[in-house]
Amino acid sequence: MCHALTGGGAERVCAGWANGLSRAGHEVSILTDTVTTPQTYRTVPEVAIVQCRFRPLRSGAILARIRNRLSRSWSFFKQIRRLIKEDKPDAIVNVLYYAKTELLLAKLCAMSKVPIIMTDHNAYERPKGVRMPIWQWMCKFVYNRFFDRVTVLTRPDKEILERRGIRNADVLHNPLFLTPSTEWGGKEKTVLSVGRINAWYVKGFDLLVEAWNEIASRHGDWKLRIVGSGDEEVKRMLLDRYDGDIGNIEFKPFTEDIVEEYRKASIFVLSSRFEGWGLTLVEAMSQHCACVACDYKGRQAEIIENGKNGLLCRTDDARELAAKIEALISDDGLRERLQEASVADLDRFSEKEVARNMERIILKACRR
Repeated sequence: MCHALTGGGAERVCAGWANGLSRAGHEVSILTDTVTTPQTYRTVPEVAIVQCRFRPLRSGAILARIRNRLSRSWSFFKQIRRLIKEDKPDAIVNVLYYAKTELLLAKLCAMSKVPIIMTDHNAYERPKGVRMPIWQWMCKFVYNRFFDRVTVLTRPDKEILERRGIRNADVLHNPLFLTPSTEWGGKEKTVLSVGRINAWYVKGFDLLVEAWNEIASRHGDWKLRIVGSGDEEVKRMLLDRYDGDIGNIEFKPFTEDIVEEYRKASIFVLSSRFEGWGLTLVEAMSQHCACVACDYKGRQAEIIENGKNGLLCRTDDARELAAKIEALISDDGLRERLQEASVADLDRFSEKEVARNMERIILKACRR
């Protein structure tokens, strides 16, 4: 179950899980919306796409909106209950709490023992001064108690759940969809970052621009490129933080052919303040980018071993980030060594290996 198969990292991961499980011999269906949000993440032909049946949300008076939402939830509930009763799935994997209440009630009313595996895709803590939305807190620390298994991206998040008495969590890294490159010549003098522009605070794009402001004047032949969808006013706000040649910063819209951006870039930067893991980081490494990642309490350290296959730095520290980027720009030997080493340990994130881990989690849920 996933709200869409386009636009975001979790949605892309859903398609990858389905493909991996299907190639492993399982019969897989995805309950999703392909009408209001057309599918852009490809699934293999053997994966069945089941269209959600719901009434579209409409604007209007408060009471009308409430009735509309209740009607929408009721149609979700009926469809899920019918699918459980008629299809009798061996397990249900839910992505990011999609129709979570309707799913739990449908299972109860269908009198089914089908296990539900909830998959979460972001960190279970926030930096000081950043509040977690109440709905997100409820999902993580209340709803998760009712699912058979919960998958989290990193060991630190599993430990947080265990300290709260929630002991049904498993670590499941996101799969790498790109084939690690064997050739990596022709790199451009480009520092690349990828993410939703409107999520600039979480993604730390303001910190990245501030860091670039410190070093760009000394490296005029290099460019900073940020790829992702976002509003023009947000881009202008970020550019207002930059004092140098405006031609040295480039914003590009989201592209399905992101692999070309990775292949061209010499350096990739994950500047997030509180990233749950780092799918774009792994993708960049697969295309021989020398990577710098802001490590949020050990999460990115599960991907990068500092100095071996990339560089780690503190979160929310533009000065240290600038120093790490400049080290890679200035030291050709260091940059090339990290570019070469970046693909060395990526098999653990392959679609096949992640599908095996998902199989183990499903079996564990079925035995509960």
